[in-house]
Amino acid sequence: MNELRAVIITPEGREFSPRELDCFPIWKAEYYAFREKHGRIQAPAHQPAIAPAEPFRGGRRQKAAPWIPTRDKPK
Repeated sequence: MNELRAVIITPEGREFSPRELDCFPIWKAEYYAFREKHGRIQAPAHQPAIAPAEPFRGGRRQKAAPWIPTRDKPK
């Protein structure tokens, strides 16, 4: 694991972000459907991990939304 980049690195050198791990079941189902229709892929292309979203944009932190107590919110 690389904590600075927030990725998981396999012994083979593949890198996965936590967001990619959420998509694995969908990708697996899509892959098996594709393989059933077209056959096996001989040499799949390597794709680097997707960078996680940054909390800072444009060099400054975004302002928080104003907090309004529940009792003061319009109904």
